[in-house]
Amino acid sequence: MELVLKEKAKHALQDLDLASNEGIRLEARFVGSCSIYVDHYLWIDSKTEADDLYMVDSIPFLVSSESKQHLPEKLILNYNQSLGYKLSSPEETFTYNLSIKRRG
Repeated sequence: MELVLKEKAKHALQDLDLASNEGIRLEARFVGSCSIYVDHYLWIDSKTEADDLYMVDSIPFLVSSESKQHLPEKLILNYNQSLGYKLSSPEETFTYNLSIKRRG
């Protein structure tokens, strides 16, 4: 999987206070309704053995094998102060207005 960070997302993420064992979890949760296939979330979370770790511009991202089943090969993360984080691929926008919360 390739994760591309746009400049505004990179700057917003660099302001987060992450512990040494934490990263930004990209979660894709299967919903399967008639209008939504997958819900997407961003969390500050600790790495588990089941996670793949992606370092992008010195920012750690965590993706579980379950989430990878519902994500494309290339993901783009952008940020807009009014609209929050936007997750997309070269083909489509998955969601916007994402915020990052500490999982707990």
